[in-house]
Amino acid sequence: MGEGFFTLLSGLDRVGEYELSKDNNESLEEGNLEGEQDEEIEEELQEFEEDPANVVFEKGKGFVASEDADRLSQQGFYGTRIDGNKLELEPVELLHLLERKRAIATTPSGNIISSDYIVNSLLEEDPDLWIRYLVFRDLRSRGYAVRKGFGSGIGFRVYARGDKPGDANAKELVYVLKEGVPISLSDLDLVTKTAAGSRKDLVFALVDQNGEVNFYKVAQATLRDRSGDEQ
Repeated sequence: MGEGFFTLLSGLDRVGEYELSKDNNESLEEGNLEGEQDEEIEEELQEFEEDPANVVFEKGKGFVASEDADRLSQQGFYGTRIDGNKLELEPVELLHLLERKRAIATTPSGNIISSDYIVNSLLEEDPDLWIRYLVFRDLRSRGYAVRKGFGSGIGFRVYARGDKPGDANAKELVYVLKEGVPISLSDLDLVTKTAAGSRKDLVFALVDQNGEVNFYKVAQATLRDRSGDEQ
């Protein structure tokens, strides 16, 4: 595939060998990101009347002691278990808990810190943290369990409704884009092959200049020349 760049500008674009179709945020296909709330998962993710969890912010992550770790992990599908039955939170998870007043963050010395402190402290090494957080928050607001992605620019893994991390595999991989910032065709090819190789659907989350998030499903398409022959 030759090198090139594109920017998502409309609801349906063909680029190279791929077709991008914009998902309506209120009605998305079964097996992808859906707009309607599922009662079972909604109950799991509902707000609980509880004391905020204590989270220590250190080395770019949040750490929750065992007494609070169970309820955050079981009731909200946050974090990853580490030694000592503690819970390790990704920055976007910690920011989400702070916004929903389900956690209080402190430094290792015990000083209470804000979301602004966390974002500013990570901004230099992770300038797109806030963009990813907007996508994470949008997905969580729809009732989805979300986990950190992996290499090749995959921002998040998203689980089907009713599935729980650890009990099932993720169904979608979400690649985060900023409006006006292009992605090369080689990167597009790479993330598409990554999704296909892991047997997961690929979704692009495009964050516009107003902080709104739109989702684009990505699928391979067969292009034909004017004679009707496949390319």
